[in-house]
Amino acid sequence: MSDAGHPAEATALFEKGLRALREDDPVEAERCFREASEKGHGGACLNLGVLLGERGDVDEAKRCYLRAWELEANDKAASNLGAIYDDGGKGDLVAAAEWYGRAADLGNAIAAYNLGFVWQDRGEPEKRLGAWRRAADLKHPDAAYALAEVHLSQQDVNEGVAWLRRAVLDVGNEKAARRLADIYANAGRRRMARFWSAFPDGPTFYSPEFQAFASEISAVGIQQQDIFNDAFAQNHIEWDPEAATVTLDGRTLRGLTVLGSFSNLSQTWLWAWDNPSWDQDLPALAELRTIRGFGERHQIPELIKGHLDFSRFNHPAEGASTMALSAAALIGAKGVSLVTVNGGKGRLVLAVDDPGIPTATFDPLAVPRLLTHAAEVWPEEQHRVVRGFMERHGFEVSESPAVIVVESADGHRVTVRCPFANAKEHPEVAAVLGRDNARIVANTPARIQGERRDAANPYRLTVLFDLDDRVTAISGDHNPG
Repeated sequence: MSDAGHPAEATALFEKGLRALREDDPVEAERCFREASEKGHGGACLNLGVLLGERGDVDEAKRCYLRAWELEANDKAASNLGAIYDDGGKGDLVAAAEWYGRAADLGNAIAAYNLGFVWQDRGEPEKRLGAWRRAADLKHPDAAYALAEVHLSQQDVNEGVAWLRRAVLDVGNEKAARRLADIYANAGRRRMARFWSAFPDGPTFYSPEFQAFASEISAVGIQQQDIFNDAFAQNHIEWDPEAATVTLDGRTLRGLTVLGSFSNLSQTWLWAWDNPSWDQDLPALAELRTIRGFGERHQIPELIKGHLDFSRFNHPAEGASTMALSAAALIGAKGVSLVTVNGGKGRLVLAVDDPGIPTATFDPLAVPRLLTHAAEVWPEEQHRVVRGFMERHGFEVSESPAVIVVESADGHRVTVRCPFANAKEHPEVAAVLGRDNARIVANTPARIQGERRDAANPYRLTVLFDLDDRVTAISGDHNPG
């Protein structure tokens, strides 16, 4: 017997038939597959059935598929039998459901998807949705989009959007990305619309969900990475994914997590959880489940999709590194190392959370630098940058909105209190400014203020913002009154 469990002669005939197909000789292929199937080769039965079905010999094709199923419980044979019985919704739908179901149970995404239409034709919509959910789990390219269409037709927009996002992230469905962009545009969510419309070709900026998450931890993350960089020169790096350790210049640290890798050739990022070359049971990959789980709970595309295109970012490598550094905070990492691999063609990103590495603490002298740096990284989320930094260092935080006085051409003045989120786009402000010759004549900046009520070291931090929610001034007081 051969390694595949077939007689050697049957295997040789099967492989000869495959070569004949590649050489576009269907007559020879059919002869070889027929002889191999007579000798009990299940794959030959399947391929013979396909050839026969393509030329219209449906009854004989059916017999071949049944034989393939009897020999090997082949999911493709069961799926093809389902299609024959289905006959485009006009055939034996009971038998079609049975065979599609058998194939789906073996992981056949096409059968699961087609089974949904059989249930639809049989007037059982709930079973239809169940079949499509299974097909979506099996990564059928159209299943998630089909589910989205059902929910959107029922005015269940939230569920529809969730399935559209999954269609894009799981299988790269471009139609779903366009539909998402339209939905967000119609809802006035322009940043979301721009992100999803660009996603199939590679986005030019992070998703709003990722920006919101990453900006809040950015200043503290920059501070922690600075401490790590000061502690380790990282001139020589070795790592052991089985022991989950990394050695930096001779010092071995515990708590290694291999986050992923960036390709300098394709300008893409690959999370280690989606890299088939990594054993997913390695201790150094265990914490990735925390990152991915957080992404799924908060619907953050960058923490869900395994392979991400950064080629259209202004600085692709920096974009990927910033994303990885932000994600590392979710597993308590105290530092991230970048390791050149494949002769300079890419780099591996390693996170480490060894308890011996110092943890960042509040440093008043470093505050202006940290907040300014983080605000430059996240220009659209500077309010979150400041609030997140204060909250993570134990401040009691309060906010004061901007107050704007707008004067129209006739001298009439209107005073508006504008919350954060781009004050100039606040509906009331925009309406007044839209009048002829209207102008802003007075402006009290928006402010975020935090106080640390540490008896030994009280501190008040005040940050002012302009009308675009950009940081304009940072001040501190060691002796708040």
